[in-house]
Amino acid sequence: MDLQLEGKGALITGGGTGIGFGIAQALAGEGVRLALLGRRADVLEAAADKLAASGKQRPAIIVHDLTAPDAGKAIAAEAIAKLGEVDILINNAGTSDVMGIGGDEARWQHAYALRVVAPRHLAEALLPGMRQRKYGRIINIGGTFEVQAIINSASVMNAARTVYSKSLSHEVAKDGVTVNTIGPGVIISEQIDKIFPTMEAREDYCRKNIPVGYFGQPEDLAVLVAFLVSPRARYITGEVISVDGGSHKFAF
Repeated sequence: MDLQLEGKGALITGGGTGIGFGIAQALAGEGVRLALLGRRADVLEAAADKLAASGKQRPAIIVHDLTAPDAGKAIAAEAIAKLGEVDILINNAGTSDVMGIGGDEARWQHAYALRVVAPRHLAEALLPGMRQRKYGRIINIGGTFEVQAIINSASVMNAARTVYSKSLSHEVAKDGVTVNTIGPGVIISEQIDKIFPTMEAREDYCRKNIPVGYFGQPEDLAVLVAFLVSPRARYITGEVISVDGGSHKFAF
């Protein structure tokens, strides 16, 4: 199936590793022009080199901290300058931080800036161009937001961003812009390698929690992203779609 993405411009936050890089590979394979965002220049350069070495167009890189004041607006402006047009925004950057009662306020504010403020600023800075061209795709890589035994800032912020995104999808639908959230289960990444350092730990978790019996790979999620950002998916918006091997730990 031709996804009709040739020449579209996409900004991917957290695009140098893991899920973000998997999405970058999938979109580059469809002819999408990319800008990869992250805090580590060396990681982004290595990702760009890898894509170029595979015969794909070398992406632009943007080194910026999403939690800095007005980061979203500054990043959007740089992405537009480098790509000309940004038709696709992938909000992928995020961390998981177990807080519990009395969690440090600075950590709460960091989570809020990373998962709610910056994605909103990015979206609202890029939307004028998308609406003018009558084409835009915003994808949030959401993470879990179910009620947990111990408060995790990521779950709280994911829920807030999802509610914002669902409302946003209503406002911009008539302008050819769709907004969707993907809820990944356990997808192999740097974070997962730290949480499950041994094969025994992984097998035990899979046996108890994942019906298909194994952790996902970035490409398992990336193929869905490629479809959702394409013109083929024009009638899908305001949705939360799980890619989790059947775990189904998402509230709505």
